[in-house]
Amino acid sequence: MDIVLAISQLTNRIQGVIHARVFKIWQAIDTKNNNVWGMNFVLLDKEGDAIQGVMPINIYRRMEIDFVEGNICEIGRFTVEHIKNSAFRTVKHDFTLYFSGQTYVTLLAPELHDVPVCYFDFKLLEDIGTKITDEKQPFDVIGRVSNFTTIQEKLANGKPTKMQTIYMTNESGQTVEMTLWAHFVDELDIDGAYAKSNNQPIILACSSVMLKQYRGKYSLKAYAATRFYMDPGIKEIKEYLESVHCDDTAIQNSDAIVSNEGSPSNARAPNIDQIKISLGNLSMLPLDNFSTGQYLCVAQIVGVNNPFDWYYEGCPKCNGKLRQSWCVGCESKRQQPVICYKILWQVEDDTGEAEFSAIGNTAQYMIGEKASEVKDKTNLDCNELPPPLKKLIGKKYKFTVSGKLQVLYKNHRVYNILQSELIVQNELALPAITKDDEDKTSQNKNKLSAIVEDDKLSSNDSKDNTGANKTLLKKIKQEIKTPKKKIVRPNTRRRLILGGQSIEDENIKSKNDSP
Repeated sequence: MDIVLAISQLTNRIQGVIHARVFKIWQAIDTKNNNVWGMNFVLLDKEGDAIQGVMPINIYRRMEIDFVEGNICEIGRFTVEHIKNSAFRTVKHDFTLYFSGQTYVTLLAPELHDVPVCYFDFKLLEDIGTKITDEKQPFDVIGRVSNFTTIQEKLANGKPTKMQTIYMTNESGQTVEMTLWAHFVDELDIDGAYAKSNNQPIILACSSVMLKQYRGKYSLKAYAATRFYMDPGIKEIKEYLESVHCDDTAIQNSDAIVSNEGSPSNARAPNIDQIKISLGNLSMLPLDNFSTGQYLCVAQIVGVNNPFDWYYEGCPKCNGKLRQSWCVGCESKRQQPVICYKILWQVEDDTGEAEFSAIGNTAQYMIGEKASEVKDKTNLDCNELPPPLKKLIGKKYKFTVSGKLQVLYKNHRVYNILQSELIVQNELALPAITKDDEDKTSQNKNKLSAIVEDDKLSSNDSKDNTGANKTLLKKIKQEIKTPKKKIVRPNTRRRLILGGQSIEDENIKSKNDSP
């Protein structure tokens, strides 16, 4: 009979069997052709130790009935080798377990073995971006769900795909965001968890998330090995709840938010703090005030700060920006890229100016045309801004922007537009003509006609009578003439786009300024 070994005893010099729980399984993909050649997995024993393993796809097909996530199995006739490449390593064990054609898997009764359900090696949220910077090294995190957006539908690879952003906060107030796509939205089901929480804090434990960096900002992303846990009965979640003080009112329920794509989500989301603020006050806020809140600003678009760089080539799957031949967002090989908007609007109000970023579908909603269509109709050799973008300059919008800065460089702030609503300015209305005005006008016309006729008939009369008729005629003409209403126009300023930068010229007047 083979000796039952603990996972901590596994080295390349020891042979035996192990009794372990199948913690998780995910596909092993060949990055050259995107074909699934095998399965990765993590095994967990009763001592709480874990080891990562791999097997060819044909071996997995033979044992996939018993080798299922959550099952406790006896596993034998495997090989163990020292890890050569630590990239995408999800556990601390220094060895990898390999299945071969001789490996067997036997299902065990779960009540006979006290094996933990989960395995975690948590990292601190405050270490993200400082101690944690490797984008190829998965790690585990835990925190309170402080905010989450409504579920939206975005176009990915030409197909509508679910998207939702989750915000996690630790006991010190540090917040990190994680954007979920496709099936991860359903797997987490944060909306369902919130509906059942009775306004109690939701603790989210994430196993094997990846780091994502964009313009100096770090966030989390899920990939094939990522798993989510919110069950308060899990030991690690229970201990986290007991060790930190969570604000029970941190998440408040509110109505569904209408997305820029047009249709409101059926999900209900927490009330993200939405503060109405002027641009002057927005730019003066200290950075400590910025978190996951939203700010409502009414401002006028006065220019485009990237007139020659208003689009980019995006990934057809996730619309992420391609770097050389790879998409960092979904780690897929470049195929036919899609054209996506990336517009930096210069906006202003009576108190100051700001730079608002409109990316992807958010910009498409404002412009009304796809970026690829605008690019095809635009002469790229011309130094002028494309007409669909140019026509928005001068228009006033109600912007909802994210309090999480997209760019901060030498106190230069860029705010990401979440929603936009065009403010339609009514034209000057002409005064209504009443029935009394019509009768009065008719009487004046009749009186004028009579006087003109009398003036003709009395052309041979005395000069005094002629002078009296002319005086009366002049008076009636003045009554009939409608005085022009003086229109006071605001002092307009035109913004010039020079080399991607904008300047103001008080001496340049609009054509509409002439009376």
